[in-house]
Amino acid sequence: MNYKKTIHNFEKKPDEVHTITLADMKKAYKNNLQTNNPIIYQTFIKKFPPIQLGLTVINAGTINKEFFMTRGHIHAKKTPEFYILLEGKGILLMQKADKPKVIDLKKGEVVLIPEGYAHRLINNGKKKLKVLTIYHEDSKPNYNVEFKKRFLENE
Repeated sequence: MNYKKTIHNFEKKPDEVHTITLADMKKAYKNNLQTNNPIIYQTFIKKFPPIQLGLTVINAGTINKEFFMTRGHIHAKKTPEFYILLEGKGILLMQKADKPKVIDLKKGEVVLIPEGYAHRLINNGKKKLKVLTIYHEDSKPNYNVEFKKRFLENE
């Protein structure tokens, strides 16, 4: 199967698209001195009730040396989620009870995010990061999470 063609179709014909800019994430970056409003990432959703697939595409870049990342969330309803790295270089940050766990993503490897863990993707590479996400439609993401660990260039 040609996954690049499949992903291309996924991006062209999603059920939903969410585009997140710096203005949507000002609180996520500790030292936000930017005056422009770049697109940080996009999420393309395909619905197969009760399962949803998401393709998260994080641009390469930094905000005052902090890598582009997702807002991060925890599921209000206790459901697991799966991540699969398709392209690029990235990190998955999971946090429970203020204890961070860092996973270097490996292409094609399935990573389980257990129930009750807040999680965030970070693009620490020089190209777009593409991650397939699989989750239950009732997971209800809660974005009001304060992540304790930061990822900066040259660290």
